[in-house]
Amino acid sequence: MTWIVTGGAGFIGGHVVHLLSRRHHVVVFDDLSTGRPDRLPPDVPVVKGSVTDPDELDKLFEQHPAAGVVHLAARKTALEDAPYRSHNVEGTGNLLTAMARAGVGRLLFASSAAVYGDTGRTPVAEGQPRRPVNPYGVTKDEGERLIAEHGDGRLRSLALRQFNVIGAGTHPYAADTGAASLLPAVFRALTDGTELVVRGGDYPTPDGSAVRDYVHVEDVARAYLRGVALLGGRSWQPSRQAVNIGSGRPTSVLDIVRIAGRVAGAELPFRTGERRPGDAAAVIADVGRAERMGFRARRTVEDAVASAWASWRRPAG
Repeated sequence: MTWIVTGGAGFIGGHVVHLLSRRHHVVVFDDLSTGRPDRLPPDVPVVKGSVTDPDELDKLFEQHPAAGVVHLAARKTALEDAPYRSHNVEGTGNLLTAMARAGVGRLLFASSAAVYGDTGRTPVAEGQPRRPVNPYGVTKDEGERLIAEHGDGRLRSLALRQFNVIGAGTHPYAADTGAASLLPAVFRALTDGTELVVRGGDYPTPDGSAVRDYVHVEDVARAYLRGVALLGGRSWQPSRQAVNIGSGRPTSVLDIVRIAGRVAGAELPFRTGERRPGDAAAVIADVGRAERMGFRARRTVEDAVASAWASWRRPAG
């Protein structure tokens, strides 16, 4: 059974592919703008292409008949709405159209906790109203709506609303190097001896910094494996089209800074800067539905930070 993984050469995608390819034949579809083929097992085919190109998607499904798609391809760091919309909304629409033409009936979608926005309360459950406050969250919400409306019931779909994914596996190039991600910024400051800027110190939280639900990337990869199994099994329920993927545990940005310093054995100088527009004070997952569907995060935040630091320091090659 072949599963196509869009964005499979990215940070999360690489971990998903390593795990999924142990049980299924996997083909990666990635424009390689941020993805790296060296993150992947050597026997996994990589097709270079973009979900923004309908012709490339049609060719993909012609050459690689598939049972389903894990859709991870998305833009995360654009500063304006237009790049998000082109890749995250129009790209998802293109994928759905190509899947329908090819008769591919299973889709596991990488959504985000950003669809909830600043709820003012935690933990947040899947049934809570979605009020995203930044362009990324808006496009992920629109992507979920596109999928839910598509296919007249013929498409089996599940959206995994990922919370803050950190950590690394043991394979080479497993570290997250994203410019907008917290841990890479922390590790760059540690290795370069520069000062870290913590965005926001006046939130209504215990230490003033934003509070998040950090979840180990290997736990997230297991959630995708579970999602693939659910979409292929009798226990799949159309009424449950989304599930939170988090740890259910609150951790502040300053907690991460302190943990990283302990792991690295060095004090990390930092200063408090202005809040990032659209950042909520606290967003923690209600993980009840995930646990009922057979998923529970096993790793701690300390495990995640330690694994990410080890991967960050691992020599390339």
